[in-house]
Amino acid sequence: MKLKKWCGFCGTTFSFLPLAMKKVLFLITTILIAMQLQAQDVSLLNRIKATNSKVKSFEADLSNTLVKPKKTTSQKGKLYFVSPKEFAALFSEDSYMIVNQSKIKMDMGLFHGTFKLKDGGMMQSLSNIFLYGFQGRIQELADENDYSLTTKTEGNYHVVTGTNNKKSLLGIGYKQVIFKYSANDLLIKEIRLIDYGGSEDTYTVSNVKYDIPVDKKTFQF
Repeated sequence: MKLKKWCGFCGTTFSFLPLAMKKVLFLITTILIAMQLQAQDVSLLNRIKATNSKVKSFEADLSNTLVKPKKTTSQKGKLYFVSPKEFAALFSEDSYMIVNQSKIKMDMGLFHGTFKLKDGGMMQSLSNIFLYGFQGRIQELADENDYSLTTKTEGNYHVVTGTNNKKSLLGIGYKQVIFKYSANDLLIKEIRLIDYGGSEDTYTVSNVKYDIPVDKKTFQF
């Protein structure tokens, strides 16, 4: 109910709402805005998934930059992907990451060797960041890893950020995973991994050729 009060000093009658009612209206407005933003997020995620899930394969130039608190390194290579479970990131410095269905072989950073991919395992989670990112399956990735998701548009990109809600075990794992999709065609352009130590590992694709034959030997090890 709107109330009125007369100000004897200035001779003006003011209308105002009781404080409790103002709080209720503020809460309702906040909820409505949150619902609108959430609907926009869901719509964008659905469009990203619909677009990228149509991609059967691609070949691209790949740039990787690793920024640590006291050191930055970069390398360039090639990226190959065949939906739904095969990709190879091959760099000129002979470092690589290859996923072939149920196994991953790596010679990058702290990881050296061949590992089996197990549900809930660290290597499965790592490979899924890339596989799901290439396919636009970000909501599924968030559901599997208990990520909270936010979206925003920056220049020519839609940026989707997944924040890990779980506590880190001995500081291992990624605090955030950030995906950039083109605002024009919604296709993947960049994946950034931020660990609990503050390091940022960024993979950027360019000169992408979609739905082309990829030699299966690329994924053999």
